[in-house]
Amino acid sequence: MSQFYIVNESTEDTLETSDDLQDAIRLATEIARQGPAGDPVSILESGGKAVKQFVRMPDGTVAEQRIATPAEPAPVVTQGNPTKPFAA
Repeated sequence: MSQFYIVNESTEDTLETSDDLQDAIRLATEIARQGPAGDPVSILESGGKAVKQFVRMPDGTVAEQRIATPAEPAPVVTQGNPTKPFAA
């Protein structure tokens, strides 16, 4: 079973697999270089967590993108005070 999966984020297709992170980075950048500009290519661990993401820029270069992380939950607004949740 491979440790890393190279995935096209637009189509959600798994394009390649690798047991080595450096090899996965090489494959992902090569795939991103061949795709359309702005199409993200991610490296996922076997558990599904994104490790790296690459995108082809309009000038043809490939850049590593920052992986989006879930935002912190918004504060609970009760009785007009957004900083203190209502205590029961």
